Amino acid sequence: MAVQTRVQLQNKSATVQNETVANANTALRVGGLFDDFADSVTLNSERGLMTLYVDSPVSYTPSTSTPSVLDVNMTGGPSFGTGFSESGYTITYNGAISAPIRISVQLNFAGTNNRRYSFWIAQDGNIIPQSISEETIQGTHNHFICAEAFVVADTGSYFEIYAESNSSNSISIKTLTFAAFTI
Repeated sequence: MAVQTRVQLQNKSATVQNETVANANTALRVGGLFDDFADSVTLNSERGLMTLYVDSPVSYTPSTSTPSVLDVNMTGGPSFGTGFSESGYTITYNGAISAPIRISVQLNFAGTNNRRYSFWIAQDGNIIPQSISEETIQGTHNHFICAEAFVVADTGSYFEIYAESNSSNSISIKTLTFAAFTI
């Protein structure tokens, strides 16, 4: 069966309620209505949003040899639905079916002058190449990066931020928001 809108489900329900033809296939229609309703409820319950954020400035030292997890403790922010859960710096998709997901990162940081900083989003420990946001900063003032990716997530898929730099000095993360949305 297919996912139905509320209006479509109500129309099918009205058809079944008003069925008056002798020997009509009402049982088949009722069964179909329940199937459509179940599919629609599953989709709606797996829609959702999960956000994490840094609620005060934090220091972090990116890897200088290979991208590694940006493992700073984050706080759970606004969320809805049951499709996601969070733990520390990780967002996990909990839906029962595969779903298209939008993942985004917004990061405000200060680092060492004339150094390159690269950030990615990773799914299940694998960097998503098109999500890279990279900057060679000029000055020690705050800089802003934004990265996002559109992926299909399976039950249990998890998302993290990865970082790398050509500087062994730490950066000061002023603000960081990490979000996942079903689409």
